[in-house]
Amino acid sequence: MLRSTYTAPPPLPSGWTQHRAPTGHLYYYNSSTKQSTYTRPQETAPQPIQAAPETLEATYNPETLPPFSSTPYGPTGFGTGPGQFAPPQNFRGRGGFRGGRGYHDRGRREPEDRPKAKHPIPDCAPWLLVKTKLGRRFVHNPETNESFWKFPEQVLKGVVEFDRLEREKKERKERGEPEVPAKKESPTPQDGGIEPQPTPQEAERADYDSEYEEVEVTDSEGEEGQPSKRARAESEGAKDQPLEFNEEDMAYQLAAMGEDYGLDPGEYGEVGEEDWEEGAEGLPLTEADAEALFRDLLDDFRINPFTTWENVIEEGRIIEDTRYTAPSNMKTRREIFSNWSRDRIQYVKEQKAKQEKTDPRIRYLAFLQEHATPKLYWPEFKRKYRKEPEMKDSQLGDKDREKFYRDHISRLKQPESTRKSDLSALLKSVPLDLLHRSSNLEALPAMIITDIRYIGLTPEVRTPLIEAYISTLPPAPEVQMTAEELEEVDRKRVEREKRERALADREKRVEDEKRRQRGDLLRGKHLLREGEAEIEQAMRVNKDGLMSYMDVDQGADEEQKPSQ
Repeated sequence: MLRSTYTAPPPLPSGWTQHRAPTGHLYYYNSSTKQSTYTRPQETAPQPIQAAPETLEATYNPETLPPFSSTPYGPTGFGTGPGQFAPPQNFRGRGGFRGGRGYHDRGRREPEDRPKAKHPIPDCAPWLLVKTKLGRRFVHNPETNESFWKFPEQVLKGVVEFDRLEREKKERKERGEPEVPAKKESPTPQDGGIEPQPTPQEAERADYDSEYEEVEVTDSEGEEGQPSKRARAESEGAKDQPLEFNEEDMAYQLAAMGEDYGLDPGEYGEVGEEDWEEGAEGLPLTEADAEALFRDLLDDFRINPFTTWENVIEEGRIIEDTRYTAPSNMKTRREIFSNWSRDRIQYVKEQKAKQEKTDPRIRYLAFLQEHATPKLYWPEFKRKYRKEPEMKDSQLGDKDREKFYRDHISRLKQPESTRKSDLSALLKSVPLDLLHRSSNLEALPAMIITDIRYIGLTPEVRTPLIEAYISTLPPAPEVQMTAEELEEVDRKRVEREKRERALADREKRVEDEKRRQRGDLLRGKHLLREGEAEIEQAMRVNKDGLMSYMDVDQGADEEQKPSQ
C-alpha cells in the first residue's frame, strides 16, 4: 500500500495571509506591516522590529533597500517607510508576472545586493546617498525612514553637486595633485578677508549659473592675509580663459612639428617662400637624377602600374625610402609616377601582344576566365559567344577550344584549396631563369599563363599567392650576354650608382644643416630662459628690495654732495 510522503507546511504566523497571483505563484501579505513576500514566513524567524532612525548609522541590512532594487529608478511613491507599499494585489516586481518569473525567482541566480557606503548630500540634510554592492544608488532619510530609487526634486540638486565634487576629486587624484581639505567654518569670523558662506537661496541660484566655480578654502587662508574666495575665483577663472592663437603662433607650431618629423620647410610650407633655410628645397638634385631615382624606387618595390597614386601613398611602403624625397614636392612625385605608369603599361601591352602572337592560347584562356560558367554546356557557350574574336581565331582549333573549356569547367567545380595547391605546383615547376625575384606580375612567362591551372582562381585570390611566391625566389641567374649588352648594363649600373651617391651627399648636407639649426634653436631657447629669469628676478621687488634701492640712491647722493 502506498503511503503519502507529503508534509503539510506549518501554519502562517499571525497577521500573514496567503494569496495566489494570476500566474499561479503564491505570495504572502502582512496586513499590519504592509509587507509582501514570496518566501513563506516562519514562526521561528519573526520579522525584526524596525529600529529607531538613529540606528541607520549602524550596519545596513537587505531590508533597508527600497522596493524594486533591480532598477536604479522607480516610482517616486515607493519606500520603506509606513504607507509606502501599494496593496498586495497591485504589487509587482520589475516586469510584473510576465513569464511566471518574479523578483525573488531572479534573486536566486543574481548576487544579493546590499548597501555598501553612505554619503551625506550637500545642503540636503538629513538625506543620505547610499551606494550598494552592485553599484546602484538610492537616497535615504533617517528621520522619516524613507528611501527612494528615484531622487526627489529637493534632493536631486544636492546629488548632482555631490557627483560634481566626486568627479573633481577623482580628476585631481589622477593628475597626482594632493587633496585639498575643506576648512570647517567657525561660528565667529577670524579675518575680515573671508566672506561668509552663501545662503541656501544663493546656492540654489548658483546651481543655475553656467559659470560658477567651486572654491575650496584651505587652513592657511585667513592666517596669512590671503585674498578672499571671490577674488581667487575670478583670478583663477581668468587664468582658465582659452588662449587666442594668431597666424604667427600657428606658423611656429607648424615649424616645430616639421622639426619633430625631420622635415624641411619645403616639405610642409607654401611654394614661393624666399626666406627658407637651405634644406630639402635648397639643395636639390637635377630633375633628371631625381626622376631616375624615383623610377628606380618604383621598380625596386614592384609597384603595380595599374594602381592609382593615392593607393601607393596609402600603402606607405615607398615613403620610408630615402629616394622618396628626391623629387622636390608631392606634385612632382605624382607626375613622375604617372609617366612611369604610362611607360610600364605600354611595355606590358607590347609584351602581351608579342606573347599572344606566338601563342593564341593566351587570349583564349583569358576569355574563358572572364566568361566561362558551369551553367552553360559547351554548345551553348559556343553559340552564345560565336561572334567574339577569340572564338574565331584560326590558329586555335575548335577541338582544342572545347577541351580547354571542359577542363576549366571541371576545375571550377573543385574546392578552392585544391585549385590553390595546383597553382602552387605550377609555380614550382617553372625554371628560375623564367620566374625569379625580379619577375613582374604583368609579364609572367608563357609557361604559366597558358596553363589551365592559372585561370582556375580569380585574380583576387591568385595575385597574392603569386606575389608571395615570387618574394621567396632568389635573384635571376647570370646569363650569357654579348659585349654590347654587357656595356649597356654597366652603363646603367654606373649611372644609378652616381645618382644614389648624389642623393647620399644631399642627405648628409641636409642633416648637417638640421644639426646646425637645432643648435641655434637650443642656444636661442637658453638665452630666452635667461632673459625671462632676469625679468622675473627684477619683478620680485618686496619691501626690503625697495629699501635697498633707496639706500643705494641716498648713498650716491651723499657722495655727490661733498664733490660739489
